[in-house]
Amino acid sequence: MQQIARIPRFPSNTAALGAALALMLTAPPLSAADRQLMIELNKLEDTDEGCRSLFLFDNETGHELHRFQVDLVLFDQKGVYEKQLLLDLAPLAEDKKILTSFLLAPDPCASIGSILINDLPSCEDGAGAKVDCLPLLEVQSRTEIPLEK
Repeated sequence: MQQIARIPRFPSNTAALGAALALMLTAPPLSAADRQLMIELNKLEDTDEGCRSLFLFDNETGHELHRFQVDLVLFDQKGVYEKQLLLDLAPLAEDKKILTSFLLAPDPCASIGSILINDLPSCEDGAGAKVDCLPLLEVQSRTEIPLEK
């Protein structure tokens, strides 16, 4: 006769796991100090059309943003104004990262010296209420080209 191994139950471990899960699910919302809107210049690549960018957005503002615009200014290698872009990136789900790609310039990426987030002219939650996103803004670049605010 074949014996079947019995796996003992560990009610105390199950209870501890359940308690930990309950704490995670009922964690308090982010405090104002913990809220942020991260914009990362993740990658630049030269294409036949010009310089294509990949930006990573991480919305930890505590709001789903139904209207969200970014005013970008490109500077050349000498720091001289090159171009200004207004990007409409809504909607941005709450506590969600998104990666978006768009053409920055018709020139090679090496022609860009820096990118400035000049403003966030539109930042509204699902109810249409304005959200003051600028103080929550954090930026970083994984490329040689700096992203500034």
